[in-house]
Amino acid sequence: MWDALVHNAYWLVYAGTIMEGETALLLGSLAASQGLVKLAWVIAAAFAGATTGDQISYQLFRRFGPGMVSRNETLKRRSEKARRLLKGHPVKFIIVSRFFWGLRSACMLALAASDVPSRVFVPANLFACALWSVIIGSLGYVFSSWATKAMATMDEISGRAPAIIGGIALFMALVVIGRYAVLKFWRSRETL
Repeated sequence: MWDALVHNAYWLVYAGTIMEGETALLLGSLAASQGLVKLAWVIAAAFAGATTGDQISYQLFRRFGPGMVSRNETLKRRSEKARRLLKGHPVKFIIVSRFFWGLRSACMLALAASDVPSRVFVPANLFACALWSVIIGSLGYVFSSWATKAMATMDEISGRAPAIIGGIALFMALVVIGRYAVLKFWRSRETL
């Protein structure tokens, strides 16, 4: 079973990054930090999967999104806010939204509803996916390497387990706080 996972790791990263891909990319980075796969290929597979997923989502929402929006008052209000938010800043939104963990579909709907043309979306999204895959893949690799070394040290010195767990909890708390701050920033821009 383990051999099959390692043998198909790049395909699994590709498939996992078609939708919300952070988990798949981080697992691929963990495998790379263990020497099971090559980080460069994990990042390339993540870039390909993220690009594929975003392009499909964008085109589907361009085709079917207006019908969804016209039938739903909440989506209608939100799409109007998205149009105002994106007016003059679609490239920035495309790049930053790539890092909105758990909100990719909502961002794609907003982009499609705001009439961002393909000639703007495609190159900006390619850049965003490349940036995302390199940053998240590299951070996952470094963090996985650090966590692996910390676990080995913890085995040697068993009294440090609370410190390691506390460090991981602190890191997760910083991720949640950072996500909250970014969302709060974008929500405050909606009121403009």
